Amino acid sequence: MRNRVCTILIALSMVLTACAAWAGYPMRVKDVRGKEILIKTKPVRIVSIAPSNTEILYALGLGDRVVGVTKYCDYPAAAKSKAKVGDMTVSAEVVVALKPDLVLAHGMLNSAAIPRLEKLGLTVFAIDPKTLGEVARDIRTVGRITARPKTAQIVAGKIDSAIKSVKASRAKKASREVLVVIQANPLWAAGPKTFVNEMLGIANAKNVAFDARPGFVPFSRELALSRNPDVIITGLASDIDLFMKSPEWRTTNAVRNKRIYVIDSDILLRAGPRLAQGLRALAGKVQ
Repeated sequence: MRNRVCTILIALSMVLTACAAWAGYPMRVKDVRGKEILIKTKPVRIVSIAPSNTEILYALGLGDRVVGVTKYCDYPAAAKSKAKVGDMTVSAEVVVALKPDLVLAHGMLNSAAIPRLEKLGLTVFAIDPKTLGEVARDIRTVGRITARPKTAQIVAGKIDSAIKSVKASRAKKASREVLVVIQANPLWAAGPKTFVNEMLGIANAKNVAFDARPGFVPFSRELALSRNPDVIITGLASDIDLFMKSPEWRTTNAVRNKRIYVIDSDILLRAGPRLAQGLRALAGKVQ
């Protein structure tokens, strides 16, 4: 009887070892820093220290493995109930207390926290996609290191599909001058090297703030007015009244034709799966 039990245990051990090998663990994968990260086993306790990363993890069906997030990780709603590890500043002590086997970080936003966490012996994988294609790529990478490659392929494929379909549908349509407002007064706009700027190009539209500094930056109201936007996109419904009632903005095509639209900023700005939704929404408003 004892020999039989030993035989069963050995067989079970061999099966588990084979499963681990089949899953590709341990694996070494380079993150956005070019650093080769060793992922020893399938991560089962994950801390996300950026809202976009949290969205990726949940889209991959990993919500049950997420044990910590930031104060700003508000989507999906289930993420709000997870333990908080900080806001823009991450508490290394709180992260360590959660005993994660993987910390998913943002290369730029978490640049100060990453080395501190690594010095404490934690496995930190950083991503920092700059384009929609890179977002899709990083979703696939996160899927690979968390044993969700097939799901990641489906999620990333939605971004690829949105790009392809919007390009095709807008290719022969009239181009529009579009101002995407981050803050109405004083005016801040989405400039070059943003997902918004890339989306406008895909949708055959021109960004009014095409020559601003890269990122989400202050933009001259006088210059914006002189360029007479056909469409204004904002994240706040209250901005519609501001533009509609302004004597200055009233002269623009966007106000005269009542083409001021609200799109949830998160689906235009966060480097996650919902960018596919944001691209389609933006394309639908620049018709």
